[in-house]
Amino acid sequence: MDAVIIFFIIISTFFTRVVNLLNIPIFTDEAIYIRWAQIGLADPAHRYIALTDGKQPLLTWLMYPSLKIFSDPLFAGRFVSVLAGVFSAVGIYFVVRKLFGRTEAVFSVLLYIFSPFFLLYDRLALMDSLLTTFGIWSLYLEILLITTLRLDVALLLGVTVGLGVLTKSSAFFYIYLLPVSLLLLDLKIKRKIRHIFKWLGLSIISIFIVQIMYNSLRLSPWFYLIRQKNYSFILTVSEFLKSPFSLFLPNLNGLTDFLFGYLTLPLVIVLGVGLLWGILRLNKKVIFLFIWFLFPFLALAAFGKVLFPRFILFMTFPLIIIIGMTITKLFNYAMKRNKLFILLIFSILIYPFYQSLLLIVNPVNVAIPQNDRNQIFDTWPSGYGVKEVISYLNEQSKNGKIIVGTEGTFGLFPAALEIYLGLNQNIEIKGFWPVSEVPRELLDSASKFPTYLIFKERQEVPSEWPLIAIAKYRRGNGNTFLQFYQVEPLKGNSSLF
Repeated sequence: MDAVIIFFIIISTFFTRVVNLLNIPIFTDEAIYIRWAQIGLADPAHRYIALTDGKQPLLTWLMYPSLKIFSDPLFAGRFVSVLAGVFSAVGIYFVVRKLFGRTEAVFSVLLYIFSPFFLLYDRLALMDSLLTTFGIWSLYLEILLITTLRLDVALLLGVTVGLGVLTKSSAFFYIYLLPVSLLLLDLKIKRKIRHIFKWLGLSIISIFIVQIMYNSLRLSPWFYLIRQKNYSFILTVSEFLKSPFSLFLPNLNGLTDFLFGYLTLPLVIVLGVGLLWGILRLNKKVIFLFIWFLFPFLALAAFGKVLFPRFILFMTFPLIIIIGMTITKLFNYAMKRNKLFILLIFSILIYPFYQSLLLIVNPVNVAIPQNDRNQIFDTWPSGYGVKEVISYLNEQSKNGKIIVGTEGTFGLFPAALEIYLGLNQNIEIKGFWPVSEVPRELLDSASKFPTYLIFKERQEVPSEWPLIAIAKYRRGNGNTFLQFYQVEPLKGNSSLF
């Protein structure tokens, strides 16, 4: 029975993640990671290139095989997250079946598959989906460890969390939360103290493996940049102590908006019912899951300097499990008392399922928190127009050498162009920042080769600048545009074309 269910989980999750995988334009962070993967794949000496920006390299490493298989680099990068989503869904099934039962596991997996939050990030080439996968399997192994006290489980746990910290520093929470699993200790067993000490010894082995794997990054001279990068997003301990909780309430409000915006109101209500039931009943399993969410959530609220919705993805899956458990109880109640109540239960799922459908077929109209709408669809980090510009430049390069200037030296530009055009010998890509005038280098080259300039942020381009407008592309439903120009040669200079 489990094998059949898992088969359908794999097929369903894969299908919802891979269909129309490219219907969301490339996002600035995706461009960076995919370009790093291309560079590392081409030259083993650059396998740790992600560390130059203080990022762990596992995501880029996992892109290497898919870049070999798929011709489109964006599809190849996103395919890693698709597979991560499949492993996450299977992991959810194992966790919930272990804690509650098969029916609860099925409902929880359905919620995961059709959650707009998880569906979106399982379709983007970002670290957060992969981080969540390791979190789900770490949770499962921590449950197994406290109940079985097996050495092989401890070893697998160490490797799983180790892979997590090679993905993103947030994975250290999976170790910090290890003691919470003591809530699941069966108090009726004999020799409880001996059991706890054995668990402690096995946990130390797991932690030791995590540290070995993380410290393997010291092979790169750029390892120290991880800490520097982390502190651009969170407060240091000394900064926190100078003004404790100065950011807490504003951050808590913002993070709650992100959470409610992605869970949707119907599921938030169900979550409230499930938490109330679990706390009043002192249900240790519900409390255990809620702490797995609450601890990192409050820590981020207290220490976060920069917040994005994706920062809470890795801590949200325990709430999906609680919601799945609650819906199962409501469903069982309805089956026994009033079957018409089942219609109400399924009506709760209509809105999040509809938003997930939009993500697959018409993502620009999906209702997600505004912060993510701006990043992914409506403002400059979004890659609307990139595909069209690349196609145009490819055609022009067939006639000879061309020069392309970009507003930006890191991020969406020039990385998105380098991903697709980096091997084209007839295209030379140059980044500039800031662009307060047409760069002299481009003006000089325009007298020799067709030369172009792409603006990602500037919206008002002075009419007196020596530029010829080619096209502009609106981003999502916003009011910003990607603007594409050809540079005119300086007057008095001879042109060779």
